[in-house]
Amino acid sequence: MNTKTQSRPARTNEREAQREATQSRILDAAITLFAQRGFAGASVSDVARACGAPVPLIMYHFKSKQGVWEAAVERLYARVNAQLAEELESTQGLTGLPFYKAAIRAHITTLAAHPEHMRLLLQEGAERTPRLEWLIDRHQKPLNDKIIALIISAQGEDLIAAGDPTHLMFVLSGAFSLPIVLAPEYEILTGKNSIETRQIEAHIDACLELILKPV
Repeated sequence: MNTKTQSRPARTNEREAQREATQSRILDAAITLFAQRGFAGASVSDVARACGAPVPLIMYHFKSKQGVWEAAVERLYARVNAQLAEELESTQGLTGLPFYKAAIRAHITTLAAHPEHMRLLLQEGAERTPRLEWLIDRHQKPLNDKIIALIISAQGEDLIAAGDPTHLMFVLSGAFSLPIVLAPEYEILTGKNSIETRQIEAHIDACLELILKPV
């Protein structure tokens, strides 16, 4: 057997693994920076310094700053969607109030695991841009639709306040996420880390008490 033929797939697999590792390092740094500073405030040079990859290498992989941003958003939402799906498994077989409690817990737990998600959305949501429209249409709207469907279902069982489900979705999104998104402010005010497990559990309990009507 030709040893050269044998070695080609191995070298190809090694190069692909290196490529994926490089892209992963770049995108993880980009997610953090875009969530902290927004698109305008984070440059490709900032990403390069954060991940240790030279700017030309980043441009080779992603072509432009917009390309880096889109790939970072794709990566972040893939993680959020995967974790939310896993967390929502806890609702299987539940009905009524226990179901909605478990669903709210799943959403808040996911937000706490990926605080960059809502931080990035808040950065982009302050101004209507083609980026925001792309972000909503491709990624955020399906998540919003899940919350709206949950609200409509809970309203049908008289377990949550009546009102426009879309408006309530924004109210709930704020209630779920603000202590997580504003973790530095929370820590200054309270001396506690809002993303620490005990604080997240306390936040979940507070949201459940505030949002759902007792049976």
